[in-house]
Amino acid sequence: MMPPHAKAQGVDEPNAPAHPNRARRFARPWAYFVSRLDPRPQALFSPMLPIFTAALAIAIFIFDTVTPYEIAAASLQVVVVLLSLRFCRKQGVIFVSLGCAALSILSAVLTIVSYVPTAGSTFSLGVINTSISLTAIAATAYLALATETARQTAERAQAHLAHVARLTTLGELSASIAHELNQPLTAVITNANAATRWIRSEPPNPQKVTSSIESIVEDARRASEIIARIRALTTRAEPQNAWVDINAVIQEVLVLIQSQLNENRIVVRAELNNGLPSVFGDRIQLQQVVLNLIVNAIDAIGAAQADLREIRIRSRKTRPSGVEVSIEDTGGGLTTTDVNQIFDAFFSTKTGGMGIGLSICRSIIEAHHGRIWAEKGEPSGATFHFTLPGTQEANQ
Repeated sequence: MMPPHAKAQGVDEPNAPAHPNRARRFARPWAYFVSRLDPRPQALFSPMLPIFTAALAIAIFIFDTVTPYEIAAASLQVVVVLLSLRFCRKQGVIFVSLGCAALSILSAVLTIVSYVPTAGSTFSLGVINTSISLTAIAATAYLALATETARQTAERAQAHLAHVARLTTLGELSASIAHELNQPLTAVITNANAATRWIRSEPPNPQKVTSSIESIVEDARRASEIIARIRALTTRAEPQNAWVDINAVIQEVLVLIQSQLNENRIVVRAELNNGLPSVFGDRIQLQQVVLNLIVNAIDAIGAAQADLREIRIRSRKTRPSGVEVSIEDTGGGLTTTDVNQIFDAFFSTKTGGMGIGLSICRSIIEAHHGRIWAEKGEPSGATFHFTLPGTQEANQ
């Protein structure tokens, strides 16, 4: 459930499970192990891929050993090197490449020991083919590492752009955030003054003083949580991937943006299904997606001057074990052209808009192996959907 201070007027409290699901703590040990091989959001590969890659390397080694010496079967090890890119860091790719080269050399040695020349074959041809195989493995490893370096550079550039977009969004919400932070701080001052009065009264009232101090502690904790959320969104850091509860992500954003919703007299209907699968990704990036979509909905409702000022947020499970989040507003809506182009870079339906927010949302969702799209509302408004792959442990 949302924390007590999140129950602001105009926001429906979403349903939440009665108790945490213990199975999540022990979810998929093998998947957790392979996820640590590559911390990128796109590391959502099948946990069987490393096993398949190792089996393929051994199969190629056996095939290379039993075939005639002059056949360069070891060159097939380049497939193993390419597959390792899906689940290894750069150091892992180097290790796999060296392993493939070692298997090729071992196969050549075993073949030499039992070398029986076939008709018309020469020993020198076998040596040449082995050299070709080793060269192919080395060249493939070099190109794979160069590709990985380029990918990491592109990811850093994208992360920097996403960080700039987060700062821009938070800048637009600065008044709302200041108001949200001012509420618990004002309560701290009020309770501190009350505690002082109860201490100085004749006779002093220890129970009232204790109650005031407890309220001060609670309000200070609320302020600390708000500051922690803002700091997390403003800090530029490498993606930290973990199993994430998408409902918790939505609730955290709603708490941060509550004052902005109240100021614009917008009611939020949060229909969050219980027991959703966890998703593997970066919590801050997913918060950024939800924050951008809600801010866009607020802007759309404000621009349309709609009588019905409502945002409806839904989450549900998709087959086989993913989640879908939809954010629906009662703003002016989208045209067919808007629906087709709204996620393109530098395309914006807002006057003075930079057109990068939704483009970054798409990049983040696709990096998490998900999908994002928009639909026209009936008779007005718009609905944005995104899906993410998850794990079934949340329902076990």
